[in-house]
Amino acid sequence: LEKVGRDSSYEQEGKVQFVMDAVYAMAHALHRMHRDYCFGYPGLCPRMSNINGKELLGYIRSVNFN
Repeated sequence: LEKVGRDSSYEQEGKVQFVMDAVYAMAHALHRMHRDYCFGYPGLCPRMSNINGKELLGYIRSVNFN
């Protein structure tokens, strides 16, 4: 039961951390994919405009959190 402060009645839902991890994993995967496919290209390059889901899944699965 995490609380924001001593005087706060807010309690964070236990599954919020899983959602945050999923968002971070997707962001890291897309960033790495962009670096590999669009190196030096600002924004979305043509190679990433229609990506294969299996390729993206590979990038997502390669994300590690220490």
